Amino acid sequence: MAGSNITLKQLSSILGVSISTISKALNDSHEISDATKKRIVELAKLHNYQPNKIAVGLKSGKTNTIAVVIPSVQNSFFARALYGIESMISDTNFNIIVCLTKESHAKEVETFNMLSNGVVDGFIVAVCEETQNLQNYDHFTNVIDNGKTVVMFDRVIDSVDCGKVTTNDFTALSEATQKLISSGRKEIILLSTIHKLNVGKQRAQGYVKAMEAAGLPAIMLESDDKQAGAVMGAYLKSNVADAVIALDTDASLAALKAVKASGKQIPKDIAVIGYVSERMAHNLTPELTTINQHSYTIGNSAATMMVEALRTKSKEIKQVVVSSTLSVRDSS
Repeated sequence: MAGSNITLKQLSSILGVSISTISKALNDSHEISDATKKRIVELAKLHNYQPNKIAVGLKSGKTNTIAVVIPSVQNSFFARALYGIESMISDTNFNIIVCLTKESHAKEVETFNMLSNGVVDGFIVAVCEETQNLQNYDHFTNVIDNGKTVVMFDRVIDSVDCGKVTTNDFTALSEATQKLISSGRKEIILLSTIHKLNVGKQRAQGYVKAMEAAGLPAIMLESDDKQAGAVMGAYLKSNVADAVIALDTDASLAALKAVKASGKQIPKDIAVIGYVSERMAHNLTPELTTINQHSYTIGNSAATMMVEALRTKSKEIKQVVVSSTLSVRDSS
């Protein structure tokens, strides 16, 4: 039997002592003699005994496990944010499990319901698109009411009373737009495939504010990720433009492609600012000017907020804003 997994009940039978005695010995309880502890620990190690963490968690009410619930890992923002979360958690006694919603409200609800019953101590979540569209947040409020800690990042719901880590989307877009205006650009297009998301709406509002303040017309093109290039291309065929700000990765790549296809030069004829990872930005032609959200820092901050809340058992609701920065490159 050496080398195989074994249960507490089987250890109890072999040693002739109670399950309670074995459990106390493995947890180094002072109630058990050193000789008995040594005997139990050696046998447990011989038979590769592994405690059932879920069962222990259900009994103690604490699992030291945190669920990270995100829409996707294919999106570079969430992949980088996840790296920031994992980097912080790896230095603690907590573990993480990663769950993908694929932008599905039903999947998000299922995940929260499945994990809230003693499996995890808290949730770090970026709210999926369908949940935001439906405006149904019961699964968040239910786990909070049941004593679980929730920290939202990037995609947050203002009406849900929980910790939040966000970026200054409104200000970042307003400043980027103002920079283009100050350089002489007047026909500035906004291209978005995330117009249904809160972050997309906040970015669009920042753009509109800057355009209105300058007395310029706001030109907003909204599309799904597959049609963004066609929408942009159709606009350029019959309208004048000298700049475009794309609000997400799909829109950014579509904008670059559409401008090139139109025969216009970047940035001489049309300047382009977008949202892509720093690595991708450097590998585009021309190198793309980007609004950098610092996704690693966002993820790291969300994990720090979660761990502090779990360790201190604090009910204080904290909010952190990570400022985006404009990385100017060849496209503007």
